[in-house]
Amino acid sequence: MKTKINELKEYGKTFKILYVEDNEEARIQTQKMLNNFFPDITIAVNGKDGLEKYLDFYKKHDLYFDLVISDINMAIMDGLTMSEEIIKHNSLQPIIITTAFNEVEFLTKAINIGVSGFLIKPIANEQLINVLYKISLTISDRKFIEQHVEQMEELTLSLEKQYKEVALRNTELERSARVINTMVYKEQLSHSNNKQQTEHNFSNNEFVKEQITDLITEDLDELIELHEEIDITIIEIINNIDSIDSVLRSILVLRFTKYATILNGYSFFSELSNEMQAFTNTLENEKLPNDPETVKNIFMLLESFIYVLGKWQNDLKSGDESKINALDASMTSDMKTITNMWSQEEVAIQDIFNF
Repeated sequence: MKTKINELKEYGKTFKILYVEDNEEARIQTQKMLNNFFPDITIAVNGKDGLEKYLDFYKKHDLYFDLVISDINMAIMDGLTMSEEIIKHNSLQPIIITTAFNEVEFLTKAINIGVSGFLIKPIANEQLINVLYKISLTISDRKFIEQHVEQMEELTLSLEKQYKEVALRNTELERSARVINTMVYKEQLSHSNNKQQTEHNFSNNEFVKEQITDLITEDLDELIELHEEIDITIIEIINNIDSIDSVLRSILVLRFTKYATILNGYSFFSELSNEMQAFTNTLENEKLPNDPETVKNIFMLLESFIYVLGKWQNDLKSGDESKINALDASMTSDMKTITNMWSQEEVAIQDIFNF
C-alpha cells in the first residue's frame, strides 16, 4: 500500500482534477483526502457548475482535466447528465463516480455512458487509493503516449524540412554544374573554324544528349507548371487591362525569372534564356506605355508567345534533338518585339501579329 501511495503522489503532481459534489460536508472531507495526492483540484458544487467549469477550463488552457470525480445525486444537474455531456466533448475523458449502494439503476447508466470507475460512499481511504491508483496508471500511460506521438510528429516534420532543403540544394548544385559544363562546352565550340562541322558536332554530341535527358527527367515538369501559372496570370491581366495590378506584374517577373534560370542550365537554350531574361528585366523595370491600345497589344502578343511556348514544351517531351530549337527564332522574335513595344521603341504594326 505504501508503494501505491508514493506512486499515486508522483502521478498526481501534474494531474488537473475536477471534483463535483453538492453536499458541503462530504465535499470538504473528500477534498482533504484527494489533496494528499492531487495538489491541483477545481471544485464544483453541482453538475451544471461542473460542466461549465469543465468547458471553461478547456477554453482557457486548450486541454481537458486529467480526471473528473463526481457525485451522482445532485440538484440542478445530476452527475450522470454532466458526465454524458462531458463525454460528448471528450470521449476519452476519465470519470469516477461516487455513489451509494442503493443507486443500481444509476450505476448501469454510468457504465453505458463510459464512466471509468466508482467510489462507494462513505469513501474509505483504502478504497480511494486503490481506485485512484488504477485510473492514474491509465492516465499516465495515455499522457506518455500522447507526448511521444507529438515528439515523433515534430521530428517527422523536422526531417521532412531538412530533406526538402537538401533536395533543393542538390537541385541547385546540379543546375550550377550544368551551367559550368555548358560554358566549357561553348568554349570548346568557339575554337572550331568550321561552322557546319560545329553544328553537326553540337547536334550529335553525347553531352547534349545527356542534357536533353536531364531536361526531360528533372526540369520539364517544373517548366510546364511555370508555363501554366504564367498563362493564368496573363489572362487575368488581360481581363483587367484598364487597371493592371502591380502584384500580378511582380508575379510574372518572378515566374519568368525562374523559367529563364532553368533554361540557362542547358547549352542549347542560351540564346532563348538570355532573351527571356532581357524581357523579364523590361517587365520589372520599365513603365508601361501611356497608350492603352499599345498596352493591350503587348499583353495580347505576350499571350500568343505563351501559346507558342506551350507548343515548344510539348516538342521537348519527345526528346527529339531536331525539335529542341525549332521554335527558338519565333519565340526570340516575339520577346524582342514585346520588349521594344514596352520600351516604346519603333515597331511596325504589321510585324506585331506576324506569327
